[in-house]
Amino acid sequence: MDINKKKVAPQSVLHLISGGDKGGAKTHVFTLLTALSEEIDVTVACFMEGVFYNEVKNLPIKSILLKQKFRNDLTIINPLVSHIKKENYDIIHAHGARANFIAMFLRPFIDKPIVTTIHSDYNLDFTENIYKKYVYTSLNKVSLSFADYYIAVSNNFKQMLVERNYESNKIFTVYNTIDFEQKPEIENEQNFFKTFPHTVREKIKKETSASTPPNTVGIIGRFDKVKGHEIFIKAAAIVLKYEPNTIFLLAGEGPEEQNLKKLAKNLNIEKNIIFLGFVEDIFSFINVININVLTSYSESFPYVLLEGALLKKPTISTAVGGVTDLIKENKTGMLANPGDYKQIAKKIIALIKNKPHAEKLGKNLFEHASKNFSKESMKRRHIEIYEEILNDKFDIVLSGYYGFDNSGDDALLKAVIETIRKYKPDVRILVLSKQPKQTMEEHNVKAINRYDYVSISKYFKASKLFIYGGGSLIQDATSTKSLFYYTFLLKLAKRSGMKLMVYGNGIGPINKITNIKRAKEALALCDYISLREDGSYKEIKALGINTDKVTLTVDPAFALEPGETKFRAKKEFFIVSCRNWKDNDPYLADKIAHVVLEKSIEYDLEPIYMPMHENDKEILERIMRKAKVRGRMLEVKSVSEMIAIIKEARFVLSMRLHTLVYAISTNTPVIGISYDPKVDYFIKYAGQKFCLDAGNLNFRKLERVIDYIEKNYEELKQDIEKNSKRLKSLSENDAKAAIELLKNK
Repeated sequence: MDINKKKVAPQSVLHLISGGDKGGAKTHVFTLLTALSEEIDVTVACFMEGVFYNEVKNLPIKSILLKQKFRNDLTIINPLVSHIKKENYDIIHAHGARANFIAMFLRPFIDKPIVTTIHSDYNLDFTENIYKKYVYTSLNKVSLSFADYYIAVSNNFKQMLVERNYESNKIFTVYNTIDFEQKPEIENEQNFFKTFPHTVREKIKKETSASTPPNTVGIIGRFDKVKGHEIFIKAAAIVLKYEPNTIFLLAGEGPEEQNLKKLAKNLNIEKNIIFLGFVEDIFSFINVININVLTSYSESFPYVLLEGALLKKPTISTAVGGVTDLIKENKTGMLANPGDYKQIAKKIIALIKNKPHAEKLGKNLFEHASKNFSKESMKRRHIEIYEEILNDKFDIVLSGYYGFDNSGDDALLKAVIETIRKYKPDVRILVLSKQPKQTMEEHNVKAINRYDYVSISKYFKASKLFIYGGGSLIQDATSTKSLFYYTFLLKLAKRSGMKLMVYGNGIGPINKITNIKRAKEALALCDYISLREDGSYKEIKALGINTDKVTLTVDPAFALEPGETKFRAKKEFFIVSCRNWKDNDPYLADKIAHVVLEKSIEYDLEPIYMPMHENDKEILERIMRKAKVRGRMLEVKSVSEMIAIIKEARFVLSMRLHTLVYAISTNTPVIGISYDPKVDYFIKYAGQKFCLDAGNLNFRKLERVIDYIEKNYEELKQDIEKNSKRLKSLSENDAKAAIELLKNK
C-alpha cells in the first residue's frame, strides 16, 4: 500500500456473516450495521437463510444472499468476487467462523484489506460436538491467519490473541454496545408467558400464584458447556434453602438441555426451574426477572449484560472476558469466580434480601453502560479503524537506542509500550530499530530499520505522534553523529505534521557549540518534554528551552515489574554490573576485584556478575578472575527476570544506569559507579547517598560504603522504599500525556 497517498476515508464496506447467527453476535452486527449506515455505505452478505438473514433483509440495510448448499460449499466464491469487484468495496469485514472461511478463499482474488471481529474464544465455539470441535475449530484457526486485521470485543480477547501470537499492532478493541436511547417494545408479563407451550405456562402459573409474588432469577444463553448453566442450577439449589419463594428461568436451547434438566431433577428443585426454550423477545424476558445472572466460564463482552443494563436490572456475573469492564463489584453489579456456584448463590440471596441495594446496582449499571458503551462510540471507533487500515496509519512512532542488544534500552522500549497500552490497549505503534525483526518478535509491534530514511519519511506522514522513549539521546558524549541523527528525526517528524514528545529522557552533556545550537532548535519543536531526573532539567534550562512544556518525571523503566526466575542463590548475594568506558580508571577492574574478594568473605556473600550488554562480559570476567572468590556470571535476557533477581540481591554495585533503576524500584540498596553524569544525576534524584567516580575509583571508600550498608541495612531499605514509591508514582504520567497528545492530534 502506498502510504504517501492522500488520506483515504472509508466509503463502502462489505460485511460477511453466515446468516444463521442469533444471540450476541446478531445483536452486535445489527447494531454496528445500523450505526455505520448513518455515515458510510454498508452491505451485508449472508450464506444461509437463517435468523440473521431473515431479520436483516427487513432492515434499511443493503443485504445479499449467496446461499451455500453445505457449510464448505465454495461455489459462491466466484459470484462473491464478482460482486466485490463490481461494487469496489474498500474493506471486507467478516464475522464468525463461516465468514472467516469464505474470506480466506477471497484472498487470492481481491486486493482489499480483510478485517474480522473476534466475538468469542474460537477454541470454545464448537464444544458441543467432537467433530465440529476439531474440524470447524481447526478450519477457523487457519482462516483467521489469512485476515489482515482483527477487532476484539474486549481487552481480554485482544490479550488472548496476542498470547496466541497474533501481531498486537493488527488488533483493535471495540466493546459491544447497544443503543441506550432505544425504547424496546416490552410485553407485559401475562402476554409474554402466553407465547410459551401450555405445560410451561401452567408451571409458571402454579409457581407464581402465591399471595406473595416470587423472586425471579433469570439466565439467557445457548445451553453449551462454556455457558456454565449447571452452575446456575447448583446455585439455585442453595438459594431455595433460604429463599424458597424463588423461581429460576432459563431462556435458551442447545445440546446441554437434557443434562441440565436431569441435574435439576437430581437436586429435587425441578419445580422451581423453568426451561423456556429459545426466547426471541429478550427484553420482555429481562423485564419479568428480578435478577439477571451470567455464569459463563468464558465470554467476550456479552450482550445480555448490556440488554439487562438497558432495563436497569441488578446483575450477577462470573468475572470472565470483558465483563469486569462493565460490572464493578458492588457498584454496578456483583462478580463471582468462574465455576463458583456457592458464591453465585450467596450473591443472589444478598440481592433478594436487600431489594433497595439491588435496585441501586441496576441504576448504576445503566448509567455506567450508557455512558461508556454507546452505539455512537462503536460507530466512531469502527470508522477510525477503517481509516487506519486504509491509510496504514500509526498512532505512535517510537525511537530510541533500540535493537542494539542493550538490556537497559530494551527495557525502556518494553516499559514505554506496556505503559501506553495500559491506557490505550489498541494503540498502533511503529518502532525504529537496528534489528526490526527481533524488535517485532520481542515487543509485538511493527518495526522498521532505524536508518531506512525513505520508509521513515513515509510513515511519519501517515502517523500522529513521534516519541523518544527514554534514554540519553540528546547528548554528544557518545558522538556528534548520534546527536545529529536524533535531532534530524525530530525536525523531520515536525515537518511531517506529527506531534513530538520526549518521554522520560536524560539530556546532556552537550559540549560542542554547534551541537548545543542543534539540540536547542530540535527540542524547541517538541510539544511535551519529560525528564527522568533534575540534572537533565538543569541541562535543558541551560539550553534556553521554554520550561512550560517541560516536566520532571522518572525513567520509564520504573513502571516495570519483576517477573519469574529460575535463579536460586546458594546464599545471600550481591550484583556487580560494569562496562568498559574510555575514561575508566585504568585499575578499575583490579580495585573492584579487591573489594569483591574482601567483602564477599567478610559478609559471607556470593558475587553475581550481571552484564547488561554483550560488551560488558569482558570487564566482568576480568573482575571475576582477579577476585579469586566463587561467583557466577548471570546472563539474563528477560528484563522482568533480571528485575526479579535484583530484587533478591543484598545490594547492587553498578556502572549501568538501568541496573540501578531496577534496584531502586525493588527497594534494593545501590552503589553507583559513575562514568557519565546521568549516573550521578539518577543517584541524587533517587535520594541515594553512594556514587563513586569510575575515572578515579576510591576502593577504600567503596569498602567503607559496603560496611555502612551492611551495618545499617534495614534503615537503608526503608529509606529506599520511600523514594521508590515517590518515583513509581510518576512512572505512568508520561503515558497519560502521550494519550492526551493523541486525542488532540
